[in-house]
Parts: sequence; C-alpha cells; structure tokens
Amino acid sequence: MGKLRKTVLGAVCLMTLSGGTVLYAASGKSEIALYLNNVLQKQTGLLSEGVPYLPVKQLAGDLHALLSLDESGQTVRLYKPNVNLVLIDNKGKIFGKVRSGIDTTFSVLVQVDHLKTDISDMKILLIDPAGTVKTIDNQPIKEKSESFWFKSVEFSDSFNAKGAYTIQVYMKASAAKEWSVVSEMEITTI
Repeated sequence: MGKLRKTVLGAVCLMTLSGGTVLYAASGKSEIALYLNNVLQKQTGLLSEGVPYLPVKQLAGDLHALLSLDESGQTVRLYKPNVNLVLIDNKGKIFGKVRSGIDTTFSVLVQVDHLKTDISDMKILLIDPAGTVKTIDNQPIKEKSESFWFKSVEFSDSFNAKGAYTIQVYMKASAAKEWSVVSEMEITTI
C-alpha cells in the first residue's frame, strides 16, 4: 500500500509540474527585443496576447521624458516636454564647435514648451569625452508655465580633450524625487 501511495503521489506531482509548464507556454507570453533609434536596449519587453509591455523607466530615460510615480506605485506618468538648446559665446554668437585648449566662456539658452507638469529644479551639465561631469548651472525653477526660456549663468571651459562633449539638461518634476534628462546636444572640438 505504501508503494502505491508513493507512485500515485509521484504521478500527481509530475502531472502538476508538466501541466503548469504547458499552461505557461500556452499563455502566449514571450520576451521581445527593444530597439530605440536602431540601438538594442538593455531591458527587454514582454509580448502577451499581441500586446507589447515595455520597461517604462528605461523608455523615459531614452526618450528624454520626465517620469513620475505616485506613492502607491499604482500610477505612472510620463511627460515629454519639447526642450531645445542653443550655445551662446560671451560675444553673443551662436556656436556648436569649439577649439581645443582655448578657454571658451558661454551660456546655454534653453527653450521649453509643451511642459505639462510643474518642475521644481533644472540643471545643465557638461560631460567631456572621458566622462568627467561639470555643472554649468543648477537652479530652482519658479516658472509655472507650459513654455518658457532659461539662460544659464556664464560658464568657462578650455575643452582640453579632443572629441565630442555632451551638454545635458535635467529637470525634476515637482511630484518626483529623481532627475530626468530632458534634452542633450553634442559639441565637438576642432
């Protein structure tokens, strides 16, 4: 009787395991590769019954959008403002390339529109080809408008490293705790 009980229990366990595997395979869920601007992203998506589910935090970063999660984690909000950058030297001229090794003083003019949430702060960073980060400006934003202009303080750098430099604009939504990159541009040394 004990041997029969073990056999039946083993058969039930085996059927449960195989049935669960069949149900999982039949559920129609599969991982999908996610490309943005033809670049494979680190996190994959999920396809379930023909509907793609994508990693929202990764998408917000890649699309330069503000991400806001409510306290309960039940609501996710993405805001994609239109943010344009222009570099202005100390003589008032617009530029996009710099001479390496020559001290350049400039301001960043930031034009924002289609901002559908309140922001508390904005910062502008300069990243050299080696990855060194310098803060150009960091200020609280009192402007509670859907569109506005912002001119950074004057900033000087000698651009000693040859290659591409990146200027990034970050915003912090009033309801969020994290900074989000909302725009970036590249300048090169000559």
